[in-house]
Amino acid sequence: MQRRKKPFSSVSFSWLLPNLLTIGGLVSGLTGLRFALEDRWVAVIAMIALAAVFDGLDGRMARLLKTTSAFGAALDSLSDAVVFGIVPALCLYLWALQDSGNLAFGTALFYSVCVLLRLARFDSELPDQPAYRNAFFVGIPAPAAGFLVLLPIVVFHEFGLVWLRDPQLVSMVLILVGAGAVSTLPTFNGKGLRVPGQAILPLLALFALLSALLLIHPWKIYLGVALLYIASFPVSVWVFLKRKKIHGNDPA
Repeated sequence: MQRRKKPFSSVSFSWLLPNLLTIGGLVSGLTGLRFALEDRWVAVIAMIALAAVFDGLDGRMARLLKTTSAFGAALDSLSDAVVFGIVPALCLYLWALQDSGNLAFGTALFYSVCVLLRLARFDSELPDQPAYRNAFFVGIPAPAAGFLVLLPIVVFHEFGLVWLRDPQLVSMVLILVGAGAVSTLPTFNGKGLRVPGQAILPLLALFALLSALLLIHPWKIYLGVALLYIASFPVSVWVFLKRKKIHGNDPA
């Protein structure tokens, strides 16, 4: 006799809220794909950016409310796979690659598979990592990969550079970002980052300024953040190797 699975028992709204945020991100990403089919590329970027905001909030909200669960973790991983792995690749394919044959389509597939592999590795990572590793991701995380891989569309719409739509260039971006996602490159994750008391008010003022600029020049801010993030890669590698040397080698 087949054993029946127990249905969900009643849950609190605090348990439901992080999952609602995750679903909001998934819906945003899929809506971006719809806009791509309609050639509304500015809306595509906006939807993926909104999905990244939801993704940044759901896990933090779950930890804040102490409502983390296996269901929420699985939903978040599946949402990231779709929104940051599949949707950006399909958008770039529709934007620049659909008339360039199987090889160009293969680069879109490569990117998607790399992001999915990166998520699978993240989900299977051992929880008892050395302390110095806690401040780093392994490889480019999925939301950041989706953020970076859409740069050709952003720069094209800001500066009108037609050569950015070249299939070879777009394919190269897909390959590089996909390889970065599945690599062992240590990248900062922001955990443990603390702000000195005297810097709180200036930081809030800077955030207000950036928010205003984001409304006025969204694509320039997008490009600036992307360049700063890319510039952080060698810094994160240097800090990681320095901490690893201090704390001693450990098995890979």
